[in-house]
Amino acid sequence: MTELSNPARSRALLIGAHSFTDPDLEPLPAVARNLDRLAELLRDPSVWGLDAGHLSVLAEPDRDQALGEAGRLADEAEDTLLVYYAGHGFVHDLSNELYLALPRTDPRRLYTALRYQDIRELLLGPQVRARRKVVILDCCWSGLALHGAMSATGLGGLSDIGGTFVLTATSETRTALAPPGETYTAFTGELIGALEKGVPEAPPLLTMTTLYRHLYDALVAKGRPTPQQRNGNTAGAIAVARNRHRPPVPGPGPEDAVTSATEEASVDPPPVDSPSAEEPPVEKPSDEDSSAQGPRVRLPGPRRRRTVVMASALVVAALGSLPAALNLIGGDGSDADAKAKGNLTVTIGVSAPLSGDFVSLGRGIRDSADLAVKKANADNVAPGVTFKVRALDDKGDPASGRRNATELVADRSVVGVVGPLNGAVAQVMQKVFYDAHLTQISPSNSDPALTLGDGWQQGTFARPYNTYFRTVANDTAQAPAAARHLYVKSKRRKAFVIDDKQTYGASLVQSFKKAFGEEGGAIVGESHVDAGRRDFSTQVSQAVNAGADVVYYGGLYDAAGPLSKQLHAASSGVLLAGGDGIFSDTYATVAGDGADGDICTMGGAVPDSLPSAETFIKDYKAAGYNSSYSSYGGYSYDATSALIQAFKSLHVDPSDTVPSAKRESLRAAVQNVDFDGVMGKVRFDANGDAVSQTVTVYRLSGGAWKAVQA
Repeated sequence: MTELSNPARSRALLIGAHSFTDPDLEPLPAVARNLDRLAELLRDPSVWGLDAGHLSVLAEPDRDQALGEAGRLADEAEDTLLVYYAGHGFVHDLSNELYLALPRTDPRRLYTALRYQDIRELLLGPQVRARRKVVILDCCWSGLALHGAMSATGLGGLSDIGGTFVLTATSETRTALAPPGETYTAFTGELIGALEKGVPEAPPLLTMTTLYRHLYDALVAKGRPTPQQRNGNTAGAIAVARNRHRPPVPGPGPEDAVTSATEEASVDPPPVDSPSAEEPPVEKPSDEDSSAQGPRVRLPGPRRRRTVVMASALVVAALGSLPAALNLIGGDGSDADAKAKGNLTVTIGVSAPLSGDFVSLGRGIRDSADLAVKKANADNVAPGVTFKVRALDDKGDPASGRRNATELVADRSVVGVVGPLNGAVAQVMQKVFYDAHLTQISPSNSDPALTLGDGWQQGTFARPYNTYFRTVANDTAQAPAAARHLYVKSKRRKAFVIDDKQTYGASLVQSFKKAFGEEGGAIVGESHVDAGRRDFSTQVSQAVNAGADVVYYGGLYDAAGPLSKQLHAASSGVLLAGGDGIFSDTYATVAGDGADGDICTMGGAVPDSLPSAETFIKDYKAAGYNSSYSSYGGYSYDATSALIQAFKSLHVDPSDTVPSAKRESLRAAVQNVDFDGVMGKVRFDANGDAVSQTVTVYRLSGGAWKAVQA
């Protein structure tokens, strides 16, 4: 889950050069103002809350001062290390390396400047304990930090030892901009604006990917140099700021205005970079994790599962709509068309990634919704009504998801929405749908905060948006499922628990301790380690000496893999178990052959194992869809069926040419649905969670995760 970088364990260094002894270098007074305002914001508790001693500002330093202070802070930082530079940038004629100007720099003698490679090597040093690094460069040619000799083996290679996000003001071939008369430089001015005012409709924490996309949109809209980024190991989910945005007092709801899809013009930023071929496969971070902290698609990679970034968009033609004055869920097309046909057409919206690496998951959601609609029409579930699907590609990107939500709200034929796949996308869609009273049911989101609120880990449940529902289990069901399997099926009685001090891992371990004790097991010891730890010899020794027959790890696969390898080398009879954070092919590769038998959990059931899904599977295959129904197809079918059942319960007159219920009434009807679906009982609790909290247990066998229990 996305969490704010711990200000007590993080450090930041702001470097700037605004005046120069060489007459050929233009003064940059805006840089001095950059440093002052950024320092104020990063110290502000409403933004990050860094202690004054944890943030260093170097205005006009020499080379030794800059590197010395960077080294000192790198030695101290344990969570996140942020390094920012603003000033002139130069390219070496022979090496094509990036150099950063200092007050006494001679452009003809670049050894008098700060070589970016020196910063890179410092951050790669073995003494650096920070598990996450952020580098922000506001200077000409700063994109060189991402490309050429510094790509796979350069700063991007930091992903080999931890997550790193590099954000630059320009590409490797462009100059940066310090507009005359403006308070700040162009790039940093937009960054300061995002920190000061927040980012509309972004989650409570601003991740680096969120900031990048916001900066991209803002700068491109003004015709200014385009920012660039590179990240590795879910570094896009690093959050160093709270979102200060406060929405305005709402006026007329979105239902009072209709917007055609063709009226919305925007420029999508390029997809977040993937690691090079030399780097291990990772799941792409989200721009809002949120973060986390988000429900999860288990793909090759760690952390916040459904935060993936896609590369292309699906072009969807704008549909006609009923007059806005009706303030009803209207038919598709004009009143006259509906009357002429003697039939009302209503739409189920779908938002999912329909392009990119995870297109099969998105298409499985879309096609399963389509199958449910076709079945309802064939069975004449609602006489006089024809249902159809309108699917939009959100690319796994929150910004695209927000645009989809706005477009679906404006289409009055839409009675409800199925999706999205990604939790970070759901976060930004929730309020848009809530303001319009439009019901949303996700077949895959598992982040507890989406239904229980941000205080769920402290035991305070407060449903954020009553228009949001999901048909899949949330993450709170994982640890009890693991405890039950280990005690009942695997006959484990003594558990040693370890967490990585992060919200996700610590909450899993706390839940597991309680659940394992309730099953009758004993917790024989526990340890709290840094997320970047890879040497677990102390913990392994403690677990073995305590007689543990299972070690439960709360954290991610990149640390769990080495832990498993070391554990099985010390004692082959001890299992390692964890949550969906370890559900990764990389875990199996790192843990090795001795890890066979390790288990993990993941929310949801496997359709092939359910008798209730037999007809669905048969019909899906007969329909001839090009993609598999995937992990979430059954849940998508049930979500769509829930919307149809709710609509049917309200639309009582077959002769109507518009639905006889407003969107708010439909939401209330969804809250009360109760039927046997493909994946089991479809019913929602007071928070919008599925009453059936099914979790699947997976066992590692032959280097692959295989479902053993649901």
